[in-house]
Amino acid sequence: MPDDVLGLAGAEDLRPLIPARLADAVIALAVATVGASSALGARHQGDHVLVAAAAILAAMGLILYPRRRYPAAVLVVVALLVAALIAAGASLEGAFVAVLVSSYSAAVYGGRRLAVGLATATVIVLLGIGIPVALGVTSLRTATPVRILLAADGAWLVGLVIRGQFSARSAHLEILRERAELAAARQQEEARHATIAERLRIARELHDIVAHHLSVVVIQAQGAQRTIGRDPQRAMAAMTQVEQTGRTALEEMRGLLGLLRSGEQADDRADADADPGGGPGPARLAPPGLADIGALAQQLRAAGLPVTVDTAGEPREIREDVGLTVYRIVQEALTNVLKHAGPASAEVSLTFGDKLEISVTDDGRGAAAGLAAGAIPGAGRGTAGMRERVAILNGRLTVGPRPGGGFRVHATIPLEES
Repeated sequence: MPDDVLGLAGAEDLRPLIPARLADAVIALAVATVGASSALGARHQGDHVLVAAAAILAAMGLILYPRRRYPAAVLVVVALLVAALIAAGASLEGAFVAVLVSSYSAAVYGGRRLAVGLATATVIVLLGIGIPVALGVTSLRTATPVRILLAADGAWLVGLVIRGQFSARSAHLEILRERAELAAARQQEEARHATIAERLRIARELHDIVAHHLSVVVIQAQGAQRTIGRDPQRAMAAMTQVEQTGRTALEEMRGLLGLLRSGEQADDRADADADPGGGPGPARLAPPGLADIGALAQQLRAAGLPVTVDTAGEPREIREDVGLTVYRIVQEALTNVLKHAGPASAEVSLTFGDKLEISVTDDGRGAAAGLAAGAIPGAGRGTAGMRERVAILNGRLTVGPRPGGGFRVHATIPLEES
């Protein structure tokens, strides 16, 4: 997991140790108690002033409780209570804590209008007191509220700084959250693409295995039906080929299923997966490659299609995926010749160089081959599968009728990284 996501997860786990309402109640009671105590301790004032100051300071502390929800109202009430203290002639020292807390709360929890209003009020009060003092109209004693006003401004500025830190932290957490969501969406998209690619790969393999072998089986069975009356031996040979082709199809299907199993060793199930003949079935076969093209040609010859295989250039070791692609291209091309070309012969040519060239040609009906496509179920997807296989290996594929008759499948696959 990325560090940003870890940081986000850790930040989301942070919880206040004390609920906000309980903390506000404790602060309000504490400020009220401290303010009332300080007022009652000022013995140099009259008793009526002490009682009035204690009541005002206690109210000033209690009014702080809703400071988070109503910061502007709390600040205004505290300012009015300060004015009441001044009017009563009481000391303002006990009001400092309440003024600091209310000013700080106004900065942290208040809006922009409250900030502008507080700044404007500060300027007006300072000018209203400073100008008369400077002109000698009033004494410095009248300017006593200046200290508490400056203290309120200081607390407000501290609150603004802390609010800025909170905002930056919230913005950072939002960025981390967006990154985490983006990473999760990207992972889901990659998983979806991987799933689609895997499904396409399985579909290609199933088509190439099933379509090829079943096409051979159908053609051999048709031949056996036509000859069973006049040539039982030939019909028996055709049915033997049907059995062998069916067994080969089952073996390749088991091999494909073995490759698809995750976390299982297919050979552990070899004894459980017995073939129809009674022996243990092959658990997990290696995918076919160049070495199997000769056996493929022999199978097609047994089905009645004359096939020759020629190799040019200097053969070399190639990757398994390249070998499988070459085999499937040849298999699909020869299967199409068998199904659609009518009486024909085919030639497979493999040319090695910087690129491997695969060419499968026949002398059958050529452009008219598509007319018989409905004769055997399942026809029509082989060419798309060949194009997908070649494109994955950055190769090229051309398919079409030959000018002189017949059909040609030609593919080139780079071998530099083989």
